[in-house]
Amino acid sequence: MHEQRMRSGIDALEERVTRALERVPEVTVPAEFAARVALQVPTRREIAAMPARYGLMAMRISMAVLMIALVVVAMHAGGRSSIFGIAFEWMLCAELVGLAVWLGGVRGLIVPKA
Repeated sequence: MHEQRMRSGIDALEERVTRALERVPEVTVPAEFAARVALQVPTRREIAAMPARYGLMAMRISMAVLMIALVVVAMHAGGRSSIFGIAFEWMLCAELVGLAVWLGGVRGLIVPKA
């Protein structure tokens, strides 16, 4: 008998705890809450940052170095020509043309715009 009363007391307690946990609290937000929070936010200063153009400068320097290398190779080749010299000169020309196309903005020829 005592055990039955204890069991019903535990069941009642569990039911009360379950109801308390399942109850949804009422949340109220004052009407001017958003305006007050917006006034407390510090103003952001605009930062004028210029993008670094290191890649563009590197390509221009590379083109100048390629031009100098082409002149030097052409001067040393003179009247004699070897397979290595001709291949090296064509390789330098191809690199120069590739950089010129890249800098010229003709990327649509190589990679179509999506």
